[in-house]
Amino acid sequence: MDLFSHALVPYLLGNYFKRKKEEITAFVIGGIAPDFDIFLLLIQYLYPTFFLITHRGITHSLFFGFFTAIFVLYLVSRKGIKKRVQKYFNFEPVFSWRNIAYAYAGVLIHLFLDYSTTRGVPLFFPIETTRYSAELFFLTDIFLTLVSLVMIIFIIKRPLKATTATKYLVIFLLIFAGLGAVRFAEKNNSQEFFDDVNIKSFPTMNPFTWYAQKEEDGKIIIFEYDGIERKSNYNMTVPRLNILSPGNGLDKAIGAADQLPQAKMFRWRAYSVAVNASHGNGTWSLEYYDPVQRVEMRGISRTFRSAGAKFGSLNINVTGERAVAEN
Repeated sequence: MDLFSHALVPYLLGNYFKRKKEEITAFVIGGIAPDFDIFLLLIQYLYPTFFLITHRGITHSLFFGFFTAIFVLYLVSRKGIKKRVQKYFNFEPVFSWRNIAYAYAGVLIHLFLDYSTTRGVPLFFPIETTRYSAELFFLTDIFLTLVSLVMIIFIIKRPLKATTATKYLVIFLLIFAGLGAVRFAEKNNSQEFFDDVNIKSFPTMNPFTWYAQKEEDGKIIIFEYDGIERKSNYNMTVPRLNILSPGNGLDKAIGAADQLPQAKMFRWRAYSVAVNASHGNGTWSLEYYDPVQRVEMRGISRTFRSAGAKFGSLNINVTGERAVAEN
């Protein structure tokens, strides 16, 4: 979900329940705190690890989300940062046990909103790395983002009254529930259309367009479902392992590659993983890619497609027992 919605919901809830300014501030800080993980991406790039130091990773869990809320609230409540924040926002960040509780409540709302989106969040990390998702919304929903942005602009321009906060909250929740209901119905329609328990449906930015995936007999099949016309307009089948040029020791090469933290992270982020393998000069060149994300790139401009390709694939070279991931 987008940053505006993550900030808006706890702000409106805090005003609806007539909380103090410092409590609302902590509530909002908690609502956006998990997304501070974007500053961890450099660490993952320089020192690859499978400790989920990535966006929607470690900070998006119930356990580490608590400590993220404490850290960000403490940071923002420091005198120098506090003054800078107050230049732009009528907030009062105060570090206290009570406000930590409100900040964590904001984190829980953040996790719920992200749970509703595709790929979801690792709620129970570090106990397990499973990502939990309702698979209803895309990573962001344009309509919800615009609604949240417009409301925030009005809030900044005009002091928010209790009655106004209630109206905004009701409007947002009705739109969120309405869009969620439409997407839930269309998701069920897509699964009924294919009538196969092995098929999983994933949302797109369009609530009436869904991607469906099936894995069987060493291949991955991707369908595109059109909810308006009630038909599948596109499908693609790729082998789970595609050997472009043969050689010896492929199983060992893939085993060595899979031990790299980059490969583990890629498999963790992907809907599914296919591998293109080619051999030459004693080296296996392995391309890990996500077929669903590759299909999602259709129709997107070449610039964004090139940028997305970096996240949708991973190249690893294996020579003997030594595996090296390309940056």
